[in-house]
Amino acid sequence: MLTHLRGRLVSKKPGSAVVEAGGLGYELAMSLNSYLGLPEPSAEVFLFTRLFIREESWDLFGFVNPLERDAFTALTSVSRVGPKLALTVLSALSPEELARALMSRDLARLSAIKGLGVKTAERLLVELKDQAPKLAALCGLSAAGPAEADEVVSGLMNLGYTEAEARKAAQAARREAGSDDLAEILKLALNHLRKGS
Repeated sequence: MLTHLRGRLVSKKPGSAVVEAGGLGYELAMSLNSYLGLPEPSAEVFLFTRLFIREESWDLFGFVNPLERDAFTALTSVSRVGPKLALTVLSALSPEELARALMSRDLARLSAIKGLGVKTAERLLVELKDQAPKLAALCGLSAAGPAEADEVVSGLMNLGYTEAEARKAAQAARREAGSDDLAEILKLALNHLRKGS
């Protein structure tokens, strides 16, 4: 198993990079989030990797952090989700955002990703149900977070906000809160909604 690669960044473009190591040039496919985390060419880089071997090709995938590689591995374990679609998901969501979406069963968030669709999003929720808590823990998310997130969304909807508005405000509030305190998250979410952000 090829687990990582250290070398000189030869070139990069959205979705891929070429790294020279030991006299060989390795082309790695990657998410837009990983691409944005790369330095400028000629700098030394250390990338976590995953290798897919098929009859017609060997495809190498690179990640700037191990969490994204773990999320990629989880996504590609889902039936009919290949590495390219997994990178599409990780270009739209960070590992933490993916974990939150899975734990809170946020079908709307997942199905909104271009190229994913409702059926595939539903399959992610079903097939990653057991892996989601592990991914959430790796991301440093509290196990209490999803239940509280649902309570926040439900509470905001009871106040007359739409589900989309409630979810957006709850997600912004969780990022800002710094804790899993339900009252604090709800208060921050209401502040976001009142400001119209």
